Amino acid sequence: MQLKSGCKFKVSASINSEISATKHTLCTPEELATIYSGARIVSVGDVTTERLIASGITPLLQIVDLRTKRSDRKEYRHMEGSLTIKNEAGTISHDLFFLIKDILAKKKPARIEVLGEEDLAVLPIIYYSDDNTVVAYGVPDVGMACLRVDSHLKLIVNSMIERMEIECPN
Repeated sequence: MQLKSGCKFKVSASINSEISATKHTLCTPEELATIYSGARIVSVGDVTTERLIASGITPLLQIVDLRTKRSDRKEYRHMEGSLTIKNEAGTISHDLFFLIKDILAKKKPARIEVLGEEDLAVLPIIYYSDDNTVVAYGVPDVGMACLRVDSHLKLIVNSMIERMEIECPN
């Protein structure tokens, strides 16, 4: 993968459609705790992360943008000790991609607060996670989705990432 600091993956409309079509399971925090007992949990999204923590589940990695549905309807507050990173909507920045890699490799709890949009962070999470990982993320107006990382899902995500355009500043 040829990506350097300042560069970003741009998600095309066709890849965005593939992402939307990826099969996931809707679940509650209680179902997640029961069905995926012993799995490493990673959360993407403010509502999802808040629901998991309120249910006694502390994700290994939490990725939030302190907003919901791209608005400021509900206030989410900065959490001391969080790592802050920029990421534009419709992209995955180099810095976000490799910060996720580093955190998952260390296997120590962390929280990333994204200035911009965090939705696509699910892809590098899957790319760098092992098979004992469950990614929980919000599906607006539907609920919480859960994806168990496995070799088939990793192949799908790897294919998407390989086909993304890379944009770098001049």
